[in-house]
Amino acid sequence: LFVEGVIKSAVCSVEELLALLTAHKQQTDKQAKALFQVFVSFEPKGLAFAPNESAVLEEINANTLEGIISIAQGAPRLLFMRAFAHLYGGKPSGLSTLNILRSMPHLTQLRAAINQTVIDDFTAARDAVRELDVGYRKIWDFGRSWDPDAYAAQPRSLSEIRRDLVLQRNWKASLDRMKTNMAVGCLQVDAKPLRAELVPVTAAALERIKLLLLNMARQATLAVLDDITARIQMLAARPTGLDEFVNYMVLHTAQLDDRKLLSSQVGQVDDMYESLAAHEQKVPTADQVKHDDLTEALATFQLQLTEGKEFIADNKESQSTTLTANVSSVNEELRGVIDSLHTGKYVDASSDPDDVVSDLEAMLQHISGLGEALGLYNQYLGLFDAATDDLSTLMMAEKEANGRYQLWRSVRDFLEQSRAWTEEPILDDDGLVLLNVEAVRQEVEDYAAKAYKAAKANKDDQVVSRLKDVVDDFKELLPLVEELGNPALQERHWIEMFDIIGADIASGEDGTGFAPFSIRQLLQFDLLEQLDKLQVVGAAASKEAGLEKALAKMQSDWDGVSFRVVEYKDTGTFVIAGTDEVQVGATLVLVAVCLATVLSPLNTRLPGLSRHS
Repeated sequence: LFVEGVIKSAVCSVEELLALLTAHKQQTDKQAKALFQVFVSFEPKGLAFAPNESAVLEEINANTLEGIISIAQGAPRLLFMRAFAHLYGGKPSGLSTLNILRSMPHLTQLRAAINQTVIDDFTAARDAVRELDVGYRKIWDFGRSWDPDAYAAQPRSLSEIRRDLVLQRNWKASLDRMKTNMAVGCLQVDAKPLRAELVPVTAAALERIKLLLLNMARQATLAVLDDITARIQMLAARPTGLDEFVNYMVLHTAQLDDRKLLSSQVGQVDDMYESLAAHEQKVPTADQVKHDDLTEALATFQLQLTEGKEFIADNKESQSTTLTANVSSVNEELRGVIDSLHTGKYVDASSDPDDVVSDLEAMLQHISGLGEALGLYNQYLGLFDAATDDLSTLMMAEKEANGRYQLWRSVRDFLEQSRAWTEEPILDDDGLVLLNVEAVRQEVEDYAAKAYKAAKANKDDQVVSRLKDVVDDFKELLPLVEELGNPALQERHWIEMFDIIGADIASGEDGTGFAPFSIRQLLQFDLLEQLDKLQVVGAAASKEAGLEKALAKMQSDWDGVSFRVVEYKDTGTFVIAGTDEVQVGATLVLVAVCLATVLSPLNTRLPGLSRHS
C-alpha cells in the first residue's frame, strides 16, 4: 500500500506539471503565467532563443521528471526493513518503484505530452517573434555594416542626410514601441535584451548624422556669407569713370540674375538648421550668430541691388553723353590718321623707305588700338540701348594705312633685294655662281606686276612712280645679271670677260680664283656697252658645259667596253668592228666635239677618247 501511494504521488506530480504547462489552454485560467523565460535575439540567419528548445526539454526530462522518479525511488520499502525480516522465511521479493514507474504507460504518455507541449509552444513562439524579424532585422543588419567614418567621408546632399535622419528617427520610434514581452504557452519570450542591443545603433547613427549635418550647415553658412559679403562690397561701389560705370552695370545685371540662386542657397542653410532643430540637435552659439549674420547679409544684398539700380538710373544719361563723345573723339583721330597718310613723308618719293615703313607699322598698331576702343565702345552703346558706330572711318583708315604700308614695303624690299643681287659677291669660295637667275627673274616680274597694279590705281602717286622706276631701272640690268649669273661660267670664261671689259680683278688669297667681286664693281667698266661680247662668252660657256656633260655621260657609258678595229678595204683606214655595242648618240657627240671650233678648252680630254677610235 505504501509503494502504491508513492507511485500515485509521483504520477500526480507529473500530471500537475503537465497541467501547469498547459494551463494557458484552459479557458478557466487565462491568468496563467509562463513557466520558462526565454530571450530572443537575432542571428545572421534567423532568430534564436536562449535557452532554446533543446535546453528546456533537457531541463524538464533530465531534471524535473527524473527528479520526481528519483524521489519516488528513494521512498522506504517497509517489507525490506529489518524489523519485518522475521516475518518472512527468506528475503522478500517484488518490483522496485523505479521499474514500476518506468513501465507505466500512463507515465510514458504524460512525459510525451509534456515534451509535445514544449515543442508546440516553441513553434508558436517562433511564429510570434517573426514580426520582430520583419520589423527590426534591418536595424540589426545596419548596425553590423554601418561605418560612421566612411559615411562622413562621402559627399552627401542635404536631401540625402535628411532622408537618413528621418529613417533613424523612425527606427528609434519603432524601437520605443517594440513589444518586449510575449507569453506563448509555457514560455515567456523576452525581447528586452534585443531592444537594448538595437537602441544604441540608431542612437549612435542619429547623433553622428546630426553632427555631420551641423558641420555641413556651418560650412555652408560661412561659404554663402562670404560670397554675399563680397557681392555687397562690389555693389556698394559708386564709380564715376565710363569704363568703371559700365562694369558696374554689367555687375549689377549679373547680381540680379544671381538673386534667386543666392536666396536658394540661404534657404538651404535655413533648411539645415530647421532639420537640426527638428531632431533636437543643439546648435553652438557661434553658429547661431553666423546664421543670423547670413540672414542679415541677404537682406543687405537685396537693399544694395535696389540702391544700385537707382544709382545706374541717375547716372546713365551723363555716362551716355561721355560715351558718345569718346566715340566721336576716336573717329576724329582716325580721320586725322587718314589725312596724314596723304601728306609729308608718306607721299614724298624721296623719303627713306626704312623710316617710312617703321612709322607705318607703328601707325597700323595705333589704328588697331583705336579699333579695339571702338569695339569696346560699341559694346557699351549696346548696354545703353544706343545705336552703335558703323566703323566706316576705322575701315577706311585701316585700308589706306595698309595700302600705303604695302606700297612702301615693296619699295624697301625691292631696294634691299636689288642691292643684295648687285652688291654681294657673285662667286662663292669654290668659284661657283651664287646668283639664282631664275629666282631673280621671278622676283623682278612679281614686283613689276605690283608696280603696274599700283600705277593703275594711283597713277599720280609719286611713291608708286618710284617703285616703278626702281623696278624698271633694275630690269635694264637684268640681261647683264642673267649673263653674270650663268652657272656655266668657269674661271677661263671670267678671265675672258675681264679682258673684254678691261677689269683687273685680283686673285684669291690662296692664289687661285678671284678675290670677291660684285656686279656693282663691274658696272664701272661699262658692262652694258660690252653686253653683246659678254653674251658670246656666256653662250660658249653654256655650250661647253652641255658638251662636257655629254662627254661625261659617254665616258661613263663606254667604261668597260672593248673596241675592236679592222682595216677598211685598202684605204689605209680602220673601222670599228661589232658596232652594235657602240651607241650611235655617243658617236654623234664625239663628232660634235671634234668639229666644234669653240671647244679648244676640251682638247685636253680628247686624247683619252682617241684611244677608242
